[in-house]
Amino acid sequence: MTTVPDAPASPGRMLDALADGIAATLGENLLALYVHDSYVAGDFEPARSDLDLLAVLREVPTPATLELLRPLHARFAVDHSVWADRIEVDYFPAATLAALPDRPGPMIRISPGEPLHLFEASRHYLLNVASARADGRALRGQSPTAVLPPVDRAAIRAVVREHAASWPEWVEDAHGRTGAQAYAVLTLCRALHLVVEGSQVSKRRAGVWAAARHPESAGLIEWASAWWYDAGADDVPGRYEDVAAFVTSLAAEVAATP
Repeated sequence: MTTVPDAPASPGRMLDALADGIAATLGENLLALYVHDSYVAGDFEPARSDLDLLAVLREVPTPATLELLRPLHARFAVDHSVWADRIEVDYFPAATLAALPDRPGPMIRISPGEPLHLFEASRHYLLNVASARADGRALRGQSPTAVLPPVDRAAIRAVVREHAASWPEWVEDAHGRTGAQAYAVLTLCRALHLVVEGSQVSKRRAGVWAAARHPESAGLIEWASAWWYDAGADDVPGRYEDVAAFVTSLAAEVAATP
């Protein structure tokens, strides 16, 4: 029997199936599972947006845990091919979550362009924890605020500044990659919004906010948002010089914001 992949317009059905698969695979080791970011916070675009999940494990993950999860994600990439590279799942043990502001800890992760792997999580992943705690919806287990530790705002801003500082160098590799250029513009808009306003919002909302703050760059931001949300193609000419200058400018503004 041939498996017919889900259409991009059916994220809810796919999400339920993924949650069922994670729960069945991990069993008692799964303490809680949340979907967060644009799917619950708004501006989710079925043809473009990623699905972001955060799983809390009772036990510290090992290579055996990784191998347990690998068939689940491999099967999902086949059964739901239109979502194959648009799934992000962070598998955090409770111990890593508790210590993450101060020291790295083990986690398992899969995300677009990044295969399922086991590694030591840096405090950069506090951004995902904060997002899931603030707007996450429980697919399994108790509410996010009952399970996920609060994340200090000063730590979040420090992480965002560190992340933004790396983007001027990152964007140097975006020549001829229109999607990467659009992504860079909207990512810096989100970073600036977070350090100025204190909250994480979607790429679209951050773009609208940044365009009002920087009207001289409104055209570039609107171009990036249109490419991202209207399923733009990489064979459409990019705006590399404008993007590189914008990213450098906003990274400096993020660094300078108290």
